[in-house]
Amino acid sequence: MPSIETQSTSPPPLRIPHREASAHKGNFGRVLLIGGSRGMAGSIALSSIAALHTGSGLVAAAVPDCILDCVAGFHPALMTIGLGDDGEQFADPAWQSLKDRLSAQAAIGCGPGITTGPGGATIVEGLLAKKDLPLVLDADALNIIAQNDWFSDGRFERSKADAACVLTPHPGELQRLTGASAKDVDAQVEAAAELACRLGLTIVVKGGPSHVAYQNGDGGKQVWQNTTGNPGMATAGCGDVLTGIVTSLLGQGLSGPDAAKLGVWIHGRCGDEAAARWSHAGMTSLHALDALASVADEMTQPAD
Repeated sequence: MPSIETQSTSPPPLRIPHREASAHKGNFGRVLLIGGSRGMAGSIALSSIAALHTGSGLVAAAVPDCILDCVAGFHPALMTIGLGDDGEQFADPAWQSLKDRLSAQAAIGCGPGITTGPGGATIVEGLLAKKDLPLVLDADALNIIAQNDWFSDGRFERSKADAACVLTPHPGELQRLTGASAKDVDAQVEAAAELACRLGLTIVVKGGPSHVAYQNGDGGKQVWQNTTGNPGMATAGCGDVLTGIVTSLLGQGLSGPDAAKLGVWIHGRCGDEAAARWSHAGMTSLHALDALASVADEMTQPAD
C-alpha cells in the first residue's frame, strides 16, 4: 500500500483562498459544468449549483438543448449553454459548438448525467486533448473512458506542466477503470494510487471513508484519507455535488490534490450537517447542498 496520511480528528486539510474586499467575480473563477440528458437534468444542476455555493464567480452549465429550460430553472444565477442533441442526449455536433468556449474557463467539470452515447463520448475525448485546462471527470465521463480503454493509449498522461485532472469515481466506476474489485477497498485504493502516479492524475476514491490518491513531490504514490462524511451520503446526487465543489476549487486556483482533498472534506462536512438534522436515512443530496454555503464560508481563509 502507498503511504497514507491519517488523522485522529477532522480539521480541514487546507482552506479556500481568502477573498479580498476589493475583489470582483472574475477573481474567483469562471467554471463550466458539462452533462445532463433527458431524465437526468438534476445531476448537472446539482453540480453547477454546488460550484456557485463553493465560491465560483461565474458558473455555466452546458447541456443538451432538450433540457436547457429545465436546468436554467433550478437557479437564477446559473448560466446555461444549449448544445445540439438527438432529443435525449448530446449529439456529435455538440463538441463543435462547445470547444471554442473552453479557453475562457478557469476549470471544467464533465460527466454528471451525460450518458455514454456518441455525443458525450466525443465531448470527453475532446476534453482529454485540452491539457491546458483544469478538468474534473465524473460519472458517465469515467464510464466512457473505461469503455474505450483510453487509459492505455497515452492520451490521459499529464506532465507537471499540464493542468490538473481529477477523477471522482465511485467503487463501481473505479472497478471499470482499473479492474480492482468494488468490494475490496484496499485494492481499489492501491489501484487508484498506481494509476494516479503513472498518469499524473488525482483520483478520489469515493466511499466510507473516501481517499484521495496522487503523485507526491518525490514522484511516489500518496494517499490521503478523509475523516468527514457518513452513510447518509449514499444517496442519489451526492456525487454530483462533489463534482461541483472540486471543479469550483480548481477554478479558484487550487492544485489537483488540494482541490480534491479540501473538496472531499467540505463535501463530507456538509453531509454530516445534513445528517444531524435529517438523519442518515432521511437526508438527500439537496440537504447536503443546502449546507454547502455555510460550510464553504467557514473554510475560507480569514484576512491576515
